[in-house]
Parts: sequence; C-alpha cells; structure tokens
Amino acid sequence: MKFTLKVMKHKLLLTGASGFVGQRFLIYNKEKYAISPVSLQRVAADAINYDGIDGIVHSAGMAHQMKKIEDQVYFDVNYTLTKQLADAAKAAGVKHFIFISTIKVFGEHQKAVLTENSPCLPTNDPYGESKLKAEKYLQSIEDNEFVVSIIRPPLIYGPGVKGNLFRFLELGNKPYPLPFKNIDNRRTMVFVDNFIELINRIIETKQSGIFLASDRSPISTEKLIGEIRLGLGKERNLFSISGFLRSVLAAFKPEFALRLFGSLEMDTSNSFKRLNYTPPYSIEQGIKSMVDWYKSTLNH
Repeated sequence: MKFTLKVMKHKLLLTGASGFVGQRFLIYNKEKYAISPVSLQRVAADAINYDGIDGIVHSAGMAHQMKKIEDQVYFDVNYTLTKQLADAAKAAGVKHFIFISTIKVFGEHQKAVLTENSPCLPTNDPYGESKLKAEKYLQSIEDNEFVVSIIRPPLIYGPGVKGNLFRFLELGNKPYPLPFKNIDNRRTMVFVDNFIELINRIIETKQSGIFLASDRSPISTEKLIGEIRLGLGKERNLFSISGFLRSVLAAFKPEFALRLFGSLEMDTSNSFKRLNYTPPYSIEQGIKSMVDWYKSTLNH
C-alpha cells in the first residue's frame, strides 16, 4: 500500500488581483498557493473571512496617475485602506502581511544609488507620501505574531504593462530612426516574474523588514529600446542627439528628460542576500516576454 504525503499549500489573501502585478501573481502561482482574491472596493476589510489565511499580499493601491486627481484619493486608498486591512487581519490572527510599496517613497530626485536605508523624501508627491505613511503604520503595529514585509519595487515591466512603457513599445514599433543612441544612464527596473519570485521568497521565508526589488542589473534607455526593437524583429536604427538638444529638452520637459536620460539606481544586494535570492530571469528574457505580449495585442 502506498501512502502519499499531502503538502498543504500556503493560503493567501490577494488584493489588487485585477491589476498588473496581481493578475500575473494569480497566473504565475495558481499551482503553488491557494489564493483568494479580494477587492477592498467591494468588501470592507472587517467583513473579509480570514479563517485559515496564512498571509496577505496587499498589491492593491492607487498608482501614480498622469491625469490630475485629488491628493486625498491617494491617502484614502494607499494609507486608509491599508490600515483597515492590516488592523482587521491582525485582529483575526493572520501572521504575515506583505505590502507592495514603491520606489517613489524615496522621492523623485535622488542622485545617489538607493538602498533600504536611504532617506525617504517624497515631497509634494501624494503617491509616494501615502505609501510611506502606510509603511510606517504597518511597522508600528508589527510584533512577533504579526510579521510585516515591505517591498519597494522600481518600474515593473512585462506582459500587460501599461503607461509610459506601453508607449515606449509603440515607439519602438515605429519605422523611423529614434534618438536614443549613446544614452548610457542606469535605471533599475524589475521584470514582473522576477518580482513575483521575490514575493514568493518572502512568503516562504516570512522575513520581516524592507526589501528592494530589481533585475540582476540596471539597464540604459539605449539598451531598453534596442532590446524592444530586437524583439520586434526590427533594426536598432538609433541615432544620437547633442548635449545642447538634451539640455533644451530638459528645460522644456524636465520630467520627460529625466526619464529618458537620467539614472535611478537601487542596490538590491542586501535584500537579495537576506532572502538568499537571485532573480531567475534575465533582462533580455523579461523584455522578450513583454514584447511577445505586445505583438499579440497587434493581432487583435
């Protein structure tokens, strides 16, 4: 007679399941964990059934919006709902709370390479301020029975990406030359599947603290657009613009110029060492995955 040992899956509550990261987390981990998605827009935090839940992955939030919205909306969603969820979960005996924060808590214009201990100065940025306020509250209620893990990701890319990166994909698909040659900046980004593997590692090790997320190395704007065009089956077809034109662009479109030419780098080595973690996917694999998804949208 054979006996099979049944391994109990982690039971997780996931917020933000309809978002970019949440959707991918569900697909990626459908066999690995028993995941219950919940919408805080539809169900009050104290009305959720927490029975048997081992941990919460709180990925819901109000991300930075290009269009103007009231500052209070960021605080209502990113701080107040997080506080209500954490309070209810802790009272119900949930042991682990994973909060998806953002690199924006450091502020927009940090010139040094960022670490977990870099100063947080999200001045005049309600998105970064509201996430930082939520982080501080979660740390204030943490104890031995309620472990809090905070992850600060940079720009996340991959299948289903939206916003500026989707526009970058569209730009890469254009037939004309693009002015991105010799832009050797260093920007930390993270492929969504590497990000999910990091979350999984935190679930499994149940480690407390602040963690930074990234791919194995930073990427330049030139390499990013080059890899996108490679994935689209096109020539790189890039040219360089003068320092004068860059300075003119910086004067008239400072935020746009900063994203194109500026560096924003995080040193994630300490986070990875604490978790004994290495991103399993290369930047090239991540960009190819994103570009393949983008190509599939062109056929619909």
